[in-house]
Amino acid sequence: MLWAARIGMRTVLMASIPEWTTYITAGFVIGLIFAAKAFYARPAQRKPTQAVDPFFGGFCLGLACSINIYAVCVYLLPGDIIHYESAYEITYPGPSAGKFSRCEAGLRIKDINTGRWIELCTNQSDLDKQRQRGMNAVWVTARANKVGSYIVGYRFIFK
Repeated sequence: MLWAARIGMRTVLMASIPEWTTYITAGFVIGLIFAAKAFYARPAQRKPTQAVDPFFGGFCLGLACSINIYAVCVYLLPGDIIHYESAYEITYPGPSAGKFSRCEAGLRIKDINTGRWIELCTNQSDLDKQRQRGMNAVWVTARANKVGSYIVGYRFIFK
Protein backbone atom coordinates (compact mmCIF):
# COMPACT_ATOMS: atom_id res chain seq x y z
CA MET A 1 0.00 0.00 0.00
CA LEU A 2 2.94 2.35 0.55
CA TRP A 3 4.11 1.60 -2.99
CA ALA A 4 0.68 2.58 -4.31
CA ALA A 5 0.66 5.74 -2.20
CA ARG A 6 4.04 6.81 -3.65
CA ILE A 7 2.73 6.22 -7.17
CA GLY A 8 -0.40 8.22 -6.34
CA MET A 9 1.68 11.27 -5.44
CA ARG A 10 2.93 11.55 -9.05
CA THR A 11 -0.29 10.56 -10.83
CA VAL A 12 -3.01 12.71 -12.36
CA LEU A 13 -6.31 10.99 -13.16
CA MET A 14 -8.83 11.92 -15.81
CA ALA A 15 -11.74 13.96 -14.48
CA SER A 16 -14.22 11.30 -15.65
CA ILE A 17 -12.82 8.58 -13.33
CA PRO A 18 -15.33 7.81 -10.53
CA GLU A 19 -12.72 7.43 -7.80
CA TRP A 20 -14.70 7.58 -4.58
CA THR A 21 -17.67 5.68 -6.02
CA THR A 22 -15.32 2.81 -6.85
CA TYR A 23 -13.61 2.89 -3.45
CA ILE A 24 -16.88 2.87 -1.52
CA THR A 25 -18.35 0.14 -3.73
CA ALA A 26 -15.28 -2.05 -3.19
CA GLY A 27 -15.53 -1.50 0.57
CA PHE A 28 -19.24 -2.31 0.52
CA VAL A 29 -18.75 -5.55 -1.44
CA ILE A 30 -15.92 -6.78 0.82
CA GLY A 31 -17.99 -5.81 3.86
CA LEU A 32 -20.95 -7.85 2.59
CA ILE A 33 -18.69 -10.87 2.04
CA PHE A 34 -17.34 -10.62 5.59
CA ALA A 35 -20.84 -10.14 7.04
CA ALA A 36 -22.27 -13.11 5.12
CA LYS A 37 -19.43 -15.34 6.26
CA ALA A 38 -19.94 -14.32 9.89
CA PHE A 39 -23.72 -14.66 9.66
CA TYR A 40 -23.66 -18.15 8.18
CA ALA A 41 -20.72 -19.45 10.23
CA ARG A 42 -22.98 -19.96 13.29
CA PRO A 43 -26.44 -20.95 12.09
CA ALA A 44 -27.71 -21.57 15.66
CA GLN A 45 -27.20 -17.94 16.70
CA ARG A 46 -28.40 -15.97 13.68
CA LYS A 47 -28.88 -12.39 14.77
CA PRO A 48 -28.58 -9.36 12.50
CA THR A 49 -26.26 -7.65 14.97
CA GLN A 50 -23.84 -10.56 14.59
CA ALA A 51 -22.96 -9.35 11.07
CA VAL A 52 -22.44 -5.63 11.84
CA ASP A 53 -18.86 -5.81 13.16
CA PRO A 54 -17.56 -8.05 10.35
CA PHE A 55 -19.29 -5.82 7.79
CA PHE A 56 -17.60 -2.72 9.19
CA GLY A 57 -14.21 -4.46 9.33
CA GLY A 58 -14.58 -5.73 5.76
CA PHE A 59 -15.73 -2.30 4.56
CA CYS A 60 -12.66 -0.64 6.06
CA LEU A 61 -10.36 -3.31 4.61
CA GLY A 62 -11.89 -3.03 1.13
CA LEU A 63 -11.76 0.77 1.23
CA ALA A 64 -8.13 0.86 2.38
CA CYS A 65 -6.98 -1.70 -0.20
CA SER A 66 -8.70 0.04 -3.12
CA ILE A 67 -7.71 3.65 -2.37
CA ASN A 68 -4.93 4.02 -4.97
CA ILE A 69 -6.09 1.39 -7.47
CA TYR A 70 -6.53 3.89 -10.32
CA ALA A 71 -3.06 5.36 -9.76
CA VAL A 72 -1.57 1.86 -9.95
CA CYS A 73 -3.54 1.24 -13.16
CA VAL A 74 -2.06 4.40 -14.69
CA TYR A 75 1.41 3.20 -13.69
CA LEU A 76 1.07 -0.43 -14.85
CA LEU A 77 -1.16 -0.26 -17.92
CA PRO A 78 0.50 0.36 -21.28
CA GLY A 79 0.48 3.87 -22.64
CA ASP A 80 2.53 6.44 -24.48
CA ILE A 81 5.51 8.37 -23.16
CA ILE A 82 4.77 12.01 -23.85
CA HIS A 83 6.95 15.11 -23.52
CA TYR A 84 5.48 18.58 -23.24
CA GLU A 85 6.18 22.10 -22.09
CA SER A 86 4.09 23.38 -19.22
CA ALA A 87 3.76 26.42 -17.02
CA TYR A 88 4.51 25.92 -13.35
CA GLU A 89 3.97 27.47 -9.94
CA ILE A 90 6.03 27.01 -6.79
CA THR A 91 4.15 26.89 -3.50
CA TYR A 92 5.38 27.16 0.08
CA PRO A 93 4.68 24.92 1.96
CA GLY A 94 4.25 22.04 -0.46
CA PRO A 95 1.66 19.27 -0.49
CA SER A 96 0.92 17.04 2.47
CA ALA A 97 3.54 14.35 3.02
CA GLY A 98 1.69 12.36 5.64
CA LYS A 99 -0.61 12.86 8.55
CA PHE A 100 1.50 15.41 10.39
CA SER A 101 3.96 16.84 7.87
CA ARG A 102 4.19 18.81 4.66
CA CYS A 103 6.83 19.09 1.98
CA GLU A 104 9.11 22.10 2.16
CA ALA A 105 8.02 23.26 -1.29
CA GLY A 106 5.57 22.19 -3.95
CA LEU A 107 5.80 22.34 -7.72
CA ARG A 108 2.43 22.68 -9.47
CA ILE A 109 2.45 21.48 -13.09
CA LYS A 110 -0.45 21.48 -15.54
CA ASP A 111 -0.77 18.06 -17.19
CA ILE A 112 -1.57 18.30 -20.89
CA ASN A 113 -3.15 14.82 -21.12
CA THR A 114 -5.77 15.35 -18.40
CA GLY A 115 -5.95 19.15 -18.32
CA ARG A 116 -5.55 19.09 -14.53
CA TRP A 117 -2.91 20.43 -12.17
CA ILE A 118 -0.65 18.20 -10.07
CA GLU A 119 1.46 19.33 -7.13
CA LEU A 120 4.75 17.48 -6.72
CA CYS A 121 6.77 17.41 -3.52
CA THR A 122 10.20 19.06 -3.62
CA ASN A 123 12.49 21.18 -1.45
CA GLN A 124 14.23 24.52 -1.73
CA SER A 125 17.74 23.11 -2.30
CA ASP A 126 16.57 20.98 -5.27
CA LEU A 127 14.80 23.99 -6.75
CA ASP A 128 17.95 26.12 -6.38
CA LYS A 129 20.05 23.46 -8.16
CA GLN A 130 17.62 23.00 -11.06
CA ARG A 131 16.37 26.55 -11.67
CA GLN A 132 18.10 29.62 -12.99
CA ARG A 133 16.81 33.14 -13.36
CA GLY A 134 14.50 33.43 -16.39
CA MET A 135 13.43 29.78 -16.50
CA ASN A 136 9.67 30.13 -16.76
CA ALA A 137 8.58 26.73 -18.07
CA VAL A 138 8.98 23.04 -17.28
CA TRP A 139 9.73 20.23 -19.74
CA VAL A 140 7.67 17.28 -18.46
CA THR A 141 8.06 13.59 -19.28
CA ALA A 142 4.95 11.55 -18.51
CA ARG A 143 3.44 8.15 -19.19
CA ALA A 144 -0.12 8.70 -20.40
CA ASN A 145 -3.02 6.34 -21.03
CA LYS A 146 -6.82 6.49 -20.94
CA VAL A 147 -6.95 6.52 -17.13
CA GLY A 148 -4.50 9.37 -16.53
CA SER A 149 -0.84 10.39 -16.49
CA TYR A 150 2.13 9.40 -14.37
CA ILE A 151 4.79 12.13 -14.15
CA VAL A 152 8.13 10.40 -14.77
CA GLY A 153 10.29 13.50 -14.56
CA TYR A 154 10.64 17.21 -15.24
CA ARG A 155 13.29 19.84 -15.82
CA PHE A 156 13.15 23.61 -15.89
CA ILE A 157 13.68 25.28 -19.27
CA PHE A 158 13.87 28.75 -20.79
CA LYS A 159 10.75 29.55 -22.78
